[in-house]
Amino acid sequence: MAEIKYLEINADDRSIIIPAGENLLGVENDNEGARKYFICPKIVGDNIDLTKSDVYINVQNASGEKSGKDRYPAQNMTASGDNVTFEWVLERKVTSHKGSVRFAVCVREKGTEREWHTTFATGNALEGEELFEPAELEVRGQDFIGILTSDANADANSIESGKSAYVNGKKIEGALTSKNEIKAVTKKTELSSTPIIIPNYGQSTMPVLKHTIEVSLADTSKPVLLKGDIKKTVVYNEAGSIYGDAKASDVRVGKTFTSSNGVKITGTLVTSEVKYGTITGKGMNSQAIETGLSNVSRFIMARKFPSSNAKHGILSLVYKDGKLSGIAGFIGVGYNSVDNHSIGTVAINKGTITYTPKTDEEMSALTEGDTYDWIAIGE
Repeated sequence: MAEIKYLEINADDRSIIIPAGENLLGVENDNEGARKYFICPKIVGDNIDLTKSDVYINVQNASGEKSGKDRYPAQNMTASGDNVTFEWVLERKVTSHKGSVRFAVCVREKGTEREWHTTFATGNALEGEELFEPAELEVRGQDFIGILTSDANADANSIESGKSAYVNGKKIEGALTSKNEIKAVTKKTELSSTPIIIPNYGQSTMPVLKHTIEVSLADTSKPVLLKGDIKKTVVYNEAGSIYGDAKASDVRVGKTFTSSNGVKITGTLVTSEVKYGTITGKGMNSQAIETGLSNVSRFIMARKFPSSNAKHGILSLVYKDGKLSGIAGFIGVGYNSVDNHSIGTVAINKGTITYTPKTDEEMSALTEGDTYDWIAIGE
């Protein structure tokens, strides 16, 4: 590899010192066929740092015309001690005419309006042969387009389909479309309300269900007009009437629900289960009845056919709301309504009813040998 010869920039007098043999820039219409190397102090002017600046080579080609001016970015900027090196790739416009080519270095500090320039140096473009006339090359101006668009980074997937753009001097046709699926995920549903106007009444509110939904692209990697993992949260109201039309009488007593208009309601429906059967009295002994219910709220029992030897005893019992009452009687004599007097007690254990006659009170007995029909109600 040939030894690199650097064009040296003198920061004091702003000159560019060209080594012997390095003033040849190329032959007419060369394009990126030659490269020049520069060395310059890292800090120039009023403490302007080249590593924190944009560095260009400004050119006037041999045509001498205004259209022959252009600007080229320095490449491969490298700092080494107090100096920096960079490179200039010579493009077609530089050598589009034979003769003297003037060039200078321009330094623009990033983020400010400060600039630092060298004076111009001169190189030569030798005569060659090209299919295009110089005037046509000037009109084409491809080098200038490349410079103007060199900082662009768009690609086909970031330009809308049917549109085009120039990037680094090349025309890019867009491929970005809106063809992609949208997915929605419900994040939260809550009871809310919305204002309404009721005829002949005025303003009121109507309960609604508020859904918070996250909407996003189904394929976030697919180029679309909304490209990437973009999400949009939307909220919409939905009338509560679509969630049922139950009334209080349709819901079991003691249970609550949300009605069709979004109001909390307690049910009034009474649901009962009934069991019935027959037992035989055991006199003054306790009598247990297995009803088969999970719970007993009411109980009725009545003596069916009094025996001829029965002198006294319970004719009927009624258990309701935790209170026991009944009727006791004597054969051939009549009957008496009894409550706390001459009556035993009832114990309820889930579905088991146990009747215990009152001690020393034969009138409270379930007459031995007599048949009793019973009905139990559970809720």
